[in-house]
Amino acid sequence: MFSNLRYVLLSLVCFVLLLAAATFVLGSSAKSVQYLITYVVTTLALTALALLQKRDPRLREGWRYLSPSAMEWLALVMSFALTVLFLWVYYFVGSARADAESQMFALKLLIAGFGAGTGAVFFTSFASEVRWNDDCIEQRRPFGATRTIKLSDIVAGGLNPWTHAIWIAASDGTVIRFSSYANGAEALARTIFKPDEASGSDTRDSIS
Repeated sequence: MFSNLRYVLLSLVCFVLLLAAATFVLGSSAKSVQYLITYVVTTLALTALALLQKRDPRLREGWRYLSPSAMEWLALVMSFALTVLFLWVYYFVGSARADAESQMFALKLLIAGFGAGTGAVFFTSFASEVRWNDDCIEQRRPFGATRTIKLSDIVAGGLNPWTHAIWIAASDGTVIRFSSYANGAEALARTIFKPDEASGSDTRDSIS
């Protein structure tokens, strides 16, 4: 995750070295500096948002709840705002250039992409509710039945490398997924993948 400062610094160093090599081969330009500044600012902003993630979940009536983090709020607001902006440009501004048709087609692709992203963030991080106690984990979704898994029935779990969603599976085939960026996700992960005090090893399949 971006909150790991070591990986952030390693990423910055690799980018600077790559930019230096490209500058040596292709020559210097103002755009190279702009790319560097944009990359650094974006990386540091993502790091700051990840560090704002709260480790402790919300507590209510004996249940602990996941809640959207600052990064998820930013992703929702920005993707929604860009979708609205692109829709406004498509319907009310248009293009007077000779390649207007291809521009409008690219704009439709952007609208579809950011619209899909907005929907994905909303339904996975806001519309879906995940709560747990000392006995089980429940996931309530806007569509479909509530999923419940007893902690004692968890047989496997992992981390999706593309979406950074944590998943767990029960012996009856029930699967629950939740965002690793949500507030309280770290506490829930510790509850699920807690070490065996007797042997010092994980009692379930570890996140990989």
